[in-house]
This record gives sequence, C-alpha cells and structure tokens, in this order.
Amino acid sequence: MASFKDNAAKELLSVLPSEAQDVRAFLSAAAKQGGYIHIVGKRRNLVFNLESYDECLAVVKLLRTLYPSEFEISAERVRSGVKKGSTAFSVSVPTGFARQAVEDFCLADGGVPAFVTESRRAAENYLKGLFLVCGSVYVPSAEGDGEKREGYHFEFAVDGEKFAADVAELLAVFGVHAKISERGALNLVYIKDKEEILSALALLGLAESVLKLKGIIDERETANSINRVTICEAANLDKTYAAASRQLMEIGAIEESVGLESLTPALRDTANARMEYPQASMSELARILGVGKSCLNHRLRKLADIARENGFGEE
Repeated sequence: MASFKDNAAKELLSVLPSEAQDVRAFLSAAAKQGGYIHIVGKRRNLVFNLESYDECLAVVKLLRTLYPSEFEISAERVRSGVKKGSTAFSVSVPTGFARQAVEDFCLADGGVPAFVTESRRAAENYLKGLFLVCGSVYVPSAEGDGEKREGYHFEFAVDGEKFAADVAELLAVFGVHAKISERGALNLVYIKDKEEILSALALLGLAESVLKLKGIIDERETANSINRVTICEAANLDKTYAAASRQLMEIGAIEESVGLESLTPALRDTANARMEYPQASMSELARILGVGKSCLNHRLRKLADIARENGFGEE
C-alpha cells in the first residue's frame, strides 16, 4: 500500500507549472538540490537525479517548454549505500543547452534566486520543485502500514545552512513556520505541527493530500478523545471500587466491635445498603436510599468515624 508520502509525491506531478517563469522556478529548485554538472571530455551535461521514471517524464516535459531539444532519461541499479539495490533515475540536459540552463536556473547564486522571491507564483513553484527532489511528508502509521511513524512530519533535506535558512524564510513569507536542524551532512527544514503541515501542503497545491491529512487528523483526534474518556471512566471506576471496599471494611469493623444494632436507623440502613450493593457508585447508592449525595457522604463519614473510634485502622 502506498504511503502518504508516496501519494503526495504522485499528486505533485499533477500540479506542475505551465508558464515559462514558473517552470524556470520549479526546475531551478530541482536542479539546485537534485542536480549536478557531469563532465566527460568537452561534454558538460546538467543532470537531474530523480526518484522515479514518472518524475523523469515530468521534468523532461518542463524542460521542453524552455529548450527545443531531446533529453536523455537514464536508469541504473544503485550498488552501494542505503539505497543499494534500488533503481536510480536521471534526466540529462545536453551540452548545447546545459550552460544556458545553469544560467537560467541561477545555480551559481548559492541561495534562493532573486527572481523567485519577487513573485508569489515563482516562489510557490520553487517550493514544488524542491519538494520533488528533497521533500518528504509523514503521518502517524496506521495498523498494518509498512512504515512505522510516530507523529506528523514535513521536511526539505537540503545542502548548506545558508540555503536551509533561505528556504525557511521563503516558507515564512507564506505564513508557514519551519525549524532547522542537521541530519548528517544535510540540513533539515522541517515542520511537526499538524496545522502548519496542512498549510505547507496547501502551498504546494496538494489539495488531495490536504483533505486526506485532515481526515487522518480528525480520525486520530476522535480516537484519542475516546481513549481519554475510557481512561477517565476506568480511573473513576477504580476510585469507586476503592472507596466502596474501604466503606465495607469500616462497616465490617463496626459489626464486629459494637454491632450494627448500635447504629441509628439512618446509619444502619446506609450500612446495609452498601453491603447489599457493594459495587454501586455514590450516585447509585444515594438513589437506592432515596437521599442526596451530600446526605449519603455525611452518613458514610459518620460510619468511618465510628469505625475509627472502635479501633479500625490502628496498627
């Protein structure tokens, strides 16, 4: 079964930009974090590393809106590292357009390009491109899921502290507040707050993922609410049984020491009712006796005093 992350990545491919400047922003981010220059002799290619063949097709489609060329898609088996045995995909921009692409995508700038910060749509598509190559989103695992996840998590795993700060600042422009941490050689721009993650997904145009996450949050909060009620009910039952047990012991001590006949009629009725209904709550016992809870509490305290006066609780 596909994970929430996989579904979000798939949905991203359905909300790709079409205008040239937006395409440029998207590919700028994808190249910045998921690309490199491959040099063989006099050939210099800009290569995009991607997760799937579908992502390669999407990037090729976008590249063709900017450059009239053919683009090579490659697939090879990963031979080492954590992804050993999986397939690595890539798209190569040919030598004739590689230099122009590097300039268009502002790859020499180091941070988020200026043209991205000057346009809301460009900024949104820059974040989409970034999510394509280094973004992840996780939700708490449901029973039977292959991935075991606790809590909600959204992140961009990027290179460099400066670039991480730029990405966090770009998110903040849209009211999405992210934190930064390190994971090995990478810097994480991450979000753990549920509402902030919903905002981030909405910013990326992932409407289906937003609705799905809302459903997961609502379902879990309902389940947690039920669990809290159950726990409270269990705790209340424990208190009820503990109180009833002590009352029965006090009544037993009175019966053994001075006898229940020594009690006033009201106290004797209360003692007999408690012995007859040992598991009844205070409210239930009050109804059985036809008195209010405050009256019942007064009678039980009086029984407890009589028990202590006759040695109950002494070592």
